[in-house]
Amino acid sequence: MTSTQTLTRRDVLTLAVYCTLLFGIAIVSGRPLTLHECVLPQTARSMFNDRDWLIPKINGQTADREAHAMPTEPWLESPPLPQWVTVLVAIPFGRCDTVGIVRIGPMLVATGVVLMTAWMASLWFGRSLGLLAGLVLATTLEFTRYGWLAEDEIYLCGIVTSVIALFVKIEFASRSELAPSSSWFSSAILMLFGPRTRWMTAFFLMMGATNLVKGLAFGTVMASIPLAGFLALTLQPRRIAKYVWVWGVLMFLGVMFAWPIATCSRYPDAIDVWYFDLFGRLKGTYKEINEPFWYYPVNLTWMLMPWTFVIPFGFWATRSAAWRDRTSPERFLWCWALLVPAVFTIPGGKHHHYMLHGLAPWAILGALGLRELRTAIVNWPRWITHPATSAVGYGIPAAVALLIWGNKVPGPQWLPYALMAAIPCVTAAFAWSMLDRNNLRAGAIAFAALFACYAGGHFYAAQHIDSNRHDVAFLKSVRSRVEAERLPILIDMSANSFHGMMGLFYMPDDAVLLHNLSFLGASEITAPEVFVVAMASLSDEISKWGTVEALETSLRVPRARTSRDKLTLFRLRFDNGIARVPAHHIRVSPMQAMNRVAGPELAPKVAADLLSNRN
Repeated sequence: MTSTQTLTRRDVLTLAVYCTLLFGIAIVSGRPLTLHECVLPQTARSMFNDRDWLIPKINGQTADREAHAMPTEPWLESPPLPQWVTVLVAIPFGRCDTVGIVRIGPMLVATGVVLMTAWMASLWFGRSLGLLAGLVLATTLEFTRYGWLAEDEIYLCGIVTSVIALFVKIEFASRSELAPSSSWFSSAILMLFGPRTRWMTAFFLMMGATNLVKGLAFGTVMASIPLAGFLALTLQPRRIAKYVWVWGVLMFLGVMFAWPIATCSRYPDAIDVWYFDLFGRLKGTYKEINEPFWYYPVNLTWMLMPWTFVIPFGFWATRSAAWRDRTSPERFLWCWALLVPAVFTIPGGKHHHYMLHGLAPWAILGALGLRELRTAIVNWPRWITHPATSAVGYGIPAAVALLIWGNKVPGPQWLPYALMAAIPCVTAAFAWSMLDRNNLRAGAIAFAALFACYAGGHFYAAQHIDSNRHDVAFLKSVRSRVEAERLPILIDMSANSFHGMMGLFYMPDDAVLLHNLSFLGASEITAPEVFVVAMASLSDEISKWGTVEALETSLRVPRARTSRDKLTLFRLRFDNGIARVPAHHIRVSPMQAMNRVAGPELAPKVAADLLSNRN
């Protein structure tokens, strides 16, 4: 049975404010971009500069550099919807080159997902449960993390959740889409071509939009898994029939293929990237994401923290309706929660963020479990559930652990003692909130404590744990040197695309991208002396072009295995008489731009001939 006590405006405002504060921490904390996170910000910055809304690029040119542009580097792994949102957010600020600006979009999208989840839960189980489900999702570890990151995943999560919310509206809050007909022929015509409500139209359009975020068909599959599973288990052909709508399918296909077709008109070989990525994930040929079959069951335990241990109570509370009622919200929740990890276990390629789009049902089940557990705890003996008991029970193990390993905790010497004091206090606050019969007060205490934990953890990680802080500090130092000495800065992409994009993002707009070091011979480089950011191991290669001086090196670079893998700033004084050739006419294919295949080379003999002459 669905509930009529849906969210009020005050509930929506409460959730929106809480999420804005929670996810907005990443905007004001000063925590730098992660290595993978730099993809979206840099391609969005390029789009902001060159206003090419179709093709995401690594090195979009400003207007005053267009005539002397180096080869375009298309980044076609993912469609450009996240870039569009990022640029639209950046336009009022007049710039798209700061961490705070590029993280506004994820904050807004994550807040929207929380609100949609809360609405669905309130539709099924009432207003209070809906509000609780939204707060549970917002504070789930994996979801909070991606609400902080400027990556594609949270945008796909938003689109997929929108599709499922529209499905819920159609199935649980709307009248039948198809009117009865007197004959089988007219029924067939009505089914295929008959009118539908605006919700059904929006459903097909949003289903098509799932292909505008991250890879072709990935989002569609993610959204379709719970819907198809639920419809199949209803054993009601008429319920399924209303989705067999010709006009809806055409709208879906139109939105799905609009960007790929337009992109292929400019880059026909873009299909090579999509084929490589799709089947690489299905077959598990990507080393980074080739995981065993038990990957998702194990990883869901930490992804769902701190609610992992209350979710089973939610499954228990809904077991009867999920098993007996084929069209119940409880069965849909089970389909949504269980089928997504089950289906994504089949391919060899697995990653924890593939489950981000399926966390909402677990959050709703967590809210149900939390309600059931709280009801039971209130009836336990008071001495067991007293906050002091919890403080002591958790405080003693925490104190022992910190006394043993406290000296290994990064940060100032006082930090372990602060943790010994904070952990018992937080646990006592949770215990007290579970016992408090005032729901409003209990929720305020519990989620305020969670907010404090996330905020403290985020700021602490930014200062003491984040592995990206060293190379970002290095890049900021490089930028200061570049602005002081006013020499051109060249960023090498050949070793690692992510390093290259991070380097470009933290540099001024006139930084020059080098697809590889052969482009040091480009005629577009006219200065006799330049700065080059590249891996330390490439110093010998750079020296083929002139006199090289290593000026500074990052203290620690993510994925660096040896000191020769670290980013280094070189000063290069070109030798006289270099036979330079134009580079702007060189075509960098989508596969080459993403370092999936090698090349191209710009007159590779130039460097060899020069070296032989110098010797």
